[in-house]
Amino acid sequence: MNKHNKDYDALVVGGGIAGQEAALSLADMGHQVLLVDKALSIGGKMIQLSKVFPTLDCAACITTPKMSETARHPNITLMLNSEIGSINKVDGNFEVAIEKKPRYVVAENCTGCAECEAVCPEVRDDDYNANLAGRKVAYIPFNLANPRIATIDRQGHSAPCINECPGGVKPYGYITLARNGQYEEAMKLHLEDIPFPGSLGRACYAPCQNACTRGSLEGPVDIRKTKRFFSDWYYEKYPEAPAVEIKEKTGKKIAVIGSGPAGITAAYHLALKGHTVKIFEAAPGAGGMLRLALPEYRAPKNVVDRDLQNITVLGVEIEVNKKITDLKALKTEGYDAVFVSVGTHDAVTSRTEGSELSGIIDCLKFLRESNIGKKEDLTGKRVMVIGGGNTAIDAARTSLRLGAEKVTVVYRRSREEMPCFAPEIHEAEEEGVEIMILRNPVKYIGENGHIKQVQLVKMQLGEKDASGRRSPEPVKGSEYIENVDYVIEAIGLKPSTKPFEGQIELNKNGTIVADKKTLQTSVDYIFAGGDTVTGATTLIEAAGQGKKAAFYMDKYLRGLDMMDFEDGDKLPAIDKSTVLSKYKGDIKPVVENAMMPLAQRARSWEEVEQTYTEAQMKANTERCLDCSNCRECHQCVNACPAEAIDFKQKTEVVSTTVKSVVVTTGYQLFKPEGKPNYGYKKYANVIDSMQMDRLIAPTRPFNNVLRPGDGKTPDNIAYVLCTGSRDSAIENSGCGADCSNNPICSQICCMYSIKQAQLLMGALPMADITIYYMDIRAFGKGYEEFFQEAKSMGVNFVKGKVAKIRENENGSGDLIIRYEDITKGVVKEAKHDVVVLSVGVVPNKKVPEMFKNQLLELDEFNFVKQTDELISPSLTSIDGVFVAGAASGPKDIPDSILSAGCAATEVDAYLNRSPLNPPKGDLKTQRNFTTVAK
Repeated sequence: MNKHNKDYDALVVGGGIAGQEAALSLADMGHQVLLVDKALSIGGKMIQLSKVFPTLDCAACITTPKMSETARHPNITLMLNSEIGSINKVDGNFEVAIEKKPRYVVAENCTGCAECEAVCPEVRDDDYNANLAGRKVAYIPFNLANPRIATIDRQGHSAPCINECPGGVKPYGYITLARNGQYEEAMKLHLEDIPFPGSLGRACYAPCQNACTRGSLEGPVDIRKTKRFFSDWYYEKYPEAPAVEIKEKTGKKIAVIGSGPAGITAAYHLALKGHTVKIFEAAPGAGGMLRLALPEYRAPKNVVDRDLQNITVLGVEIEVNKKITDLKALKTEGYDAVFVSVGTHDAVTSRTEGSELSGIIDCLKFLRESNIGKKEDLTGKRVMVIGGGNTAIDAARTSLRLGAEKVTVVYRRSREEMPCFAPEIHEAEEEGVEIMILRNPVKYIGENGHIKQVQLVKMQLGEKDASGRRSPEPVKGSEYIENVDYVIEAIGLKPSTKPFEGQIELNKNGTIVADKKTLQTSVDYIFAGGDTVTGATTLIEAAGQGKKAAFYMDKYLRGLDMMDFEDGDKLPAIDKSTVLSKYKGDIKPVVENAMMPLAQRARSWEEVEQTYTEAQMKANTERCLDCSNCRECHQCVNACPAEAIDFKQKTEVVSTTVKSVVVTTGYQLFKPEGKPNYGYKKYANVIDSMQMDRLIAPTRPFNNVLRPGDGKTPDNIAYVLCTGSRDSAIENSGCGADCSNNPICSQICCMYSIKQAQLLMGALPMADITIYYMDIRAFGKGYEEFFQEAKSMGVNFVKGKVAKIRENENGSGDLIIRYEDITKGVVKEAKHDVVVLSVGVVPNKKVPEMFKNQLLELDEFNFVKQTDELISPSLTSIDGVFVAGAASGPKDIPDSILSAGCAATEVDAYLNRSPLNPPKGDLKTQRNFTTVAK
């Protein structure tokens, strides 16, 4: 929890018209005010309105100056996009905890240019326009927002594919861009995180794909092959890596030991941050496992070479045939930091009897020679591979391509427990590799020093071991002999860290001891990552370690406390069941992999798997279920001229102390779903009153007043008064606690309906307007005249109780209202183009939950109780807590402003403890409070 750097005289909860008025009044008196609102802008509901009644003045024209004054007042601190977590009264003051949610935009940098909004590809319902129109996920709340700051609406969760990627890559983002034909943008998005997408598009084991929600239907979206498509497209367009501008050079030098996935990723990110990086590689070629272990038929070396250009174009130097054994010597050579990523290039030996015979080789040496050395001639030979991992299957398929007559993979557990990825096993079997499970070698038998036979024993599975798999146990007396000419052992890999013993701390298994968060080793300037730290793992996991190490190494090199920073911007994955429950689309079959014909591929070094065609890629990406709200495509990041987008922002809990609290939380509108017989959401042209206010407002979403169902200009509009107001029977409708049992008269519904009717007659002169009512409440000054004026203009008032609304059966979208004509005592039906439900005001019943050690009492209607309504109407049941505006009951705008001015006066008296004390602050900044009262 962060402590706010100052305390306040008053906390105002709510930034609507009452909250702004109370805050301004107190600030003008010289008090320090903290105004908190859950919205992204101050303004409340008034800013959404078209006009105010009965004067029909522009609501925005009235409220925007007040919004500007509130936002710029030196004595008011705004905390928007925030919610009160707790308020506790302690020693006469209030200790407040506020949950400040991230905008993912640096407010101080944002200029409100809306460039992010223009490029964002995702559209969502717009709350400001009452969901009549859409707005982008990257958006400014509305044109008149104050402050005018953009927000990225991530909704606290991410897509499962993004959440699952250990390298921090954004699959959902690049799937979206590829689907839109933005292949270059997709590639650049990937390069924000990992610099070798060409190889990953061929050899990544795609944990993101395993997490794909579509996998619960016909099968997952093929994320890996989408990556392969756009990376191949990009490399064809740019055979030489485009130059990259490094804006800042730090003068710091870093040595990276090892050019595998972890090393090149760390070097890449460190170079992007302005550091000078040199990679030292012991092998004759760079790329680590990408070059040494991945067979050509899976990852061609020209693709690896082009991937490496993404690193070297940044100025990173790679020196091959250079084995580093003395880490501390690098320090004396002028390197400010070292990253160790030597990988797991030492093979675990079986120590099986006879393993010294020639013709027995470890898998890494075998694959290394096949990739960059002298290929073994296995023509006509019988090859046995011991092990069940990915390298074992790679070795088996490579053996076929070296001419082997028969290749058998021997694994001591069941097929289900083979650690190799299932598609690799399937492809190996297609090519002719035999998989022999529940077998284990116990003796190698030779002739003239060369392997000739292997004695195998049958295995059975016992209890689970530490790995969670069932332990293999030999079946007594089941030994037998197999004839072989060549044996490849692929039973495990271990770190190549022996030269560093005594220089940095190592674990017993040879991995380097590194801090789990920062990857810093026992020597402060030495960091380590990848297989060197974790043990043998996948390409993308190793790359993720390199990226993480670079993040913290940069902080170290800049003299910052690494513990003050958190790497990554991941959010929790959305619940897949939520996504699937909303999906109403058709079955879309999985786009099958295009493969080299089987008859050719088993003996060919050409790529087995083919790149998608553009049509296949489109069909594949269109299967995406669009799980998350924000696609994390980072188009907003690239478009922002102020570099204000920050996806690493987190929710903060801010604590502060205030001397008083003003509750101006306003009201909520009744949810029309609580009256299901009215057809709200069932019929497109049944709307609520706020939606109509948006349709007729000067800032409306469309050029004209249009009905939502088909965009037709309506010429017959009906209003149904008292929807959810003065209704004690709603509690039986099953609409939930928010709208149940609302017997109070909302007061304002009659007048805002008449206001809208008059405005509609101006906008649509030929339209017929009908208001169905039980009675009309004209409770304020000038309201009776307002009602009479509407009647004289031709608004049709029908005293009748509406029973049901249904859609016309002819498919026109028109609506039929069934109602009881009370004046005549008969049931009638009438047709209208649009029906507006004049929804009532309901209280926010959750307001008392803010107060943890004091009880904020509610009245019988669940509004905040005014303990002395006649004399001191702002007082509540908690000393020092005041209420203003519609939080204490339904009010129109003038009454809300009057209530807020009254509350400010009472707060000032409370803070000064005596009305005789003069107000604090500069008298020149005080406003005329007589005017406020008016």
